[in-house]
Amino acid sequence: MIQGLKNFLTDERGQDLVEYSLMLVLIGTVVLIYLTGLGLNLAALLQKIGAKLELFANSTS
Repeated sequence: MIQGLKNFLTDERGQDLVEYSLMLVLIGTVVLIYLTGLGLNLAALLQKIGAKLELFANSTS
């Protein structure tokens, strides 16, 4: 029984899967944060463009 526990604790076959999973979660988190920031910047830019178009439309009427 003790030898079986030692074998279980020293077995590293699943270690790569755990490492790749953690790396994938980290990459996904970074991408999500980046896209959220990009979306907010894009929304602000579109609001500025809309405001300028509205001013242009009102001045030509």
